[in-house]
Order: sequence, then structure tokens, then C-alpha cells
Amino acid sequence: MTAPAVVEVEARSYELDPYGHVNNAVFVNWLEHGRLAFLRARGETYMSIPETYGVHVVVVRSDLSYRVPALLGDVLRVTSRIARFGTSSFVFEQTIAYPDGRVAADGSVTMACVGGSGKSEPMPPALRAVLDR
Repeated sequence: MTAPAVVEVEARSYELDPYGHVNNAVFVNWLEHGRLAFLRARGETYMSIPETYGVHVVVVRSDLSYRVPALLGDVLRVTSRIARFGTSSFVFEQTIAYPDGRVAADGSVTMACVGGSGKSEPMPPALRAVLDR
């Protein structure tokens, strides 16, 4: 398992559902923010990867469990790490939690390397070396 990246998020008024909770779709956005923080911590972005390694990394599966609600003004931490690598894909394990450890949501996101043809391609070894830290 890789070293984690952690980024804080704050629940904003326009992210709330009619019940006053952060809308479920917002959690997906927060996880995306966490994955970008993971890449940036390794000197990469979604734009630098295709430029440097010749592949795009795209989400192919997302599995998220909601544990406790987030409310207006709550500050949470999104922790992201890669749990495992495949030939052409890798799986992020991510958690959105309060500073006291209560988990608001957790799950996994599978990303695949895709070439110019739009088809899955083996992960370049140099990319794996960068991500596997």
C-alpha cells in the first residue's frame, strides 16, 4: 500500500441536500479532489500523466459507502492511497473522516490506463514507480 495523501474539505451551503446533509454526489467530488492531491504529492496531475507516460488514467469503477452525514461547515479529511496495482489498473482506497476519526464515507476507486485508441493499456513501469511511493 502506498503512502497516503491527505487533503481537508469543508462542507459548503450549496453542497447540502434538502435534509441539510452534504449531498451524496459531493462525496464523489471530494474523493476526486483527494486523488488529485495524491498525484500532486508525487509531482503529477491528470494532464502531466498523458504528456509524460503516453496514457490517461480514468475511473472505471467506484464503490462508496456512506457512514455518517456531513453538515454545513464540517471540516473533514480525505485520505487517499493506492491499495493495489494490476497490469493496467490500480485501486485507490479512500476515506472521508472527521478529525476525531469518525468516518463519513469510505470506499475504493479503480482507475485504468487508457491509450489514444480509448482501450486499456499496460501501465508504463515509470508511471507505476512514481505512483507506488
